[in-house]
Order: sequence, then structure tokens, then C-alpha cells
Amino acid sequence: MKYLANAALLAILSIGLTLGTATRATAADSSTKGKIQRLLYVTVPDGAGGTRGQGILIYDIDNGHKLLRQIDIPDIGGTRGVCASAETNKLYYSHSRSKLVCMDLVTEERLWEKNYEKDEGGCDRIEILPDGSRLYVPSGWWSEYPYWKVIDGADGHLIDEIKVAPGAHDTICSHDGRYIYCGCTKFNMFSVIDTTTNKVVKQAGPHSGVIWPFSVNGAGTIGYINVDHFVGFEICDLRSGEVLHKVQVKGLEDQVRRCHGIGLTPDEKEVWLVDQEIHRMYVYDATVMPPKMVKTINTARKTHGWITFSIDGKWAYPDTGDIIDAKTKEIVATLTDANGERVCSSKFVEIQFLDGDPIRVGSQQAVGRVYPPAEK
Repeated sequence: MKYLANAALLAILSIGLTLGTATRATAADSSTKGKIQRLLYVTVPDGAGGTRGQGILIYDIDNGHKLLRQIDIPDIGGTRGVCASAETNKLYYSHSRSKLVCMDLVTEERLWEKNYEKDEGGCDRIEILPDGSRLYVPSGWWSEYPYWKVIDGADGHLIDEIKVAPGAHDTICSHDGRYIYCGCTKFNMFSVIDTTTNKVVKQAGPHSGVIWPFSVNGAGTIGYINVDHFVGFEICDLRSGEVLHKVQVKGLEDQVRRCHGIGLTPDEKEVWLVDQEIHRMYVYDATVMPPKMVKTINTARKTHGWITFSIDGKWAYPDTGDIIDAKTKEIVATLTDANGERVCSSKFVEIQFLDGDPIRVGSQQAVGRVYPPAEK
């Protein structure tokens, strides 16, 4: 299998190397041969606001996040989600609330586009299984259609529909592809789908409000949830289904509004919380329960609110376009377009390449990457 071969090659090459990425455009450069380079793919325009423009901006993470180029997509609407598979060399993005596109990562050719009309619920924050076989497509935070569509990753045909709740919005896949974690903006239970049966098998809650962005640890046992009506987050146990903690930002307990954006660092030692209304982020020590705030970071501007991290955890990417050193908590650079203008988008994903071949992908959501030992 390609995955096994690539995994072995990656393990050999990573000794003494800094992880990176190479695209089709850079693979012909002999200076990149045999090197792993990392690229950040950022889709614009963001369907929740932010930067205008039409296409995918590609940044070289290990070269100061330099803009390498832009894939122009004249007919792209506001993007709702992005994901990719290194196994199949494909990237997917949802846009215009109803369209799902598959693109070849090597040739950058659009392979297909599917349109889901209003009575089919549309499409929001998409996710894909690690082997690239199936996409899980929520109907949309705006929609009363309470389903996640299961879509074939090869040709886009509809395989199944899974009823969860109205407002089907955010989606995360477990590292092994066994579970899909679901958040609905019109439902106060956090839901888990078993991908072997395509059935909801677990729910945690009720939470004190409906579910907005969330994160999950690598073991799939703890969820960190943005909910309505307070500045902070809640923590749930996915084994017992209980809500364990309600964590409010000190000094803002009397404010009745939501935070929109939360993520675990890959090592799961910190939780980063986005307070988009006053353009701040709060960093919490997640090695204790409940987590304790250790740092406040002022970001550049008010946005919709989102965050993810590079796979290695070195960089934090909020949707403000700020690039933050996750260790020092300092803003060190800004994502900019060809005109030098700040790029704000929350639909982004890291893709690692070796000699033009995708070998590893990240996530548009900031998830824990401390995985339990594989079952024997």
C-alpha cells in the first residue's frame, strides 16, 4: 500500500530533518529532492467572512510562510470547509453552502463537483477518512435537514445519510478513521458516529448551549466544546457522556455571548480558546482539570473566530491571518496575498509532500495527536 511505503520512508527521512512539504510546482527544483516540505493550503473567500479573492493560496511553512502561489478558481463561492487525503492525492472543499469539489493535489485538476440543493441540506465543514474512501458532509449550521451525508471520495456519489440533529455543522474524524465527531448548532448534545456502521453510537451532554466549534483528544475520550451564552468552553467525557467542567474566562463571567474557536495543541498540553468579539485568544494549561488560563494573546482584528495548528504543533493559525509561535505565544508573521494584504480564512489545511507526492495531511480543526497504543 502507498500509505505503508510512505510511512516507512517518512520515518527514515525524519531523523535529523525538519518536517516540510513540496508541491508539483516545487518538485522539479533539485534543491527539494529528498526533502519533506510542508505547505499550508488556505481557501478564499471564507464563507464566514474575511479575505476576498477566489482560489487557494499556498504557503511554504518552513520558509517563513512565504506565499508560493495561488490556484485561481474563478467560480469558487464562500468556502465552508476543506480536507485532504495523502492516500489518494485528493483535496476537497465545500463552498457556496451547497457545492462539494474534489481536486487532484498533484495535477491541481478539478476532478468533480457535486451540488446539494436546499432539500438535500447543503454542505458545511466536511471531513474525510484517512484512507480517502469516504467524506462525511454536514448539511449546514443554517439547515433544518438533520443529516451527515456519506459521500464516496472517488466519484462523489451519495452512499448514505446519518440522522443526527438540525444545524449539522462541524466534523472531526478520529485518527484511525473509526469515529466521526459531530457538532450541531441546534442541538446541545455532542454526537459520535461509528464509521463501520454509520450509526450514532455515543452522545455527551446535555451541554448548557448548542454546539459550535470543538476539539477532541487523540484517544477520543474528551471533548472541548464552544457553546452559546458564555465566554469560555465546556469539557465532556465521551465514555460516560457527562459534562465534566464549565470553564469561564475570569472577569468575563457576566457576558452573555459565545466564544467561536477552540483547539488542543497536538501534544494536548494546552487548550487555545478564541474570543473573536474582542480579538483575543486565551491559552489554558490542559494538564490539569479543569484547565487553568496561563496566557492571553491579542490578535490583529475581530473575525468569525477559528484556530488550528501545524501538525508538529510549532505554529498556531487563527483565522485572523496571524502566525503565532505556539511555544513563545508571540505573533511572528502574517499570512498575506500577492498584493501584501492580510489573508483571513478559517478553511485551511497543512499538506506535507515528498518530491511532489503528498505523504501526510493535517486538519482544518485543532485536534489532539496523542494516540493510544494500537490494539493487538
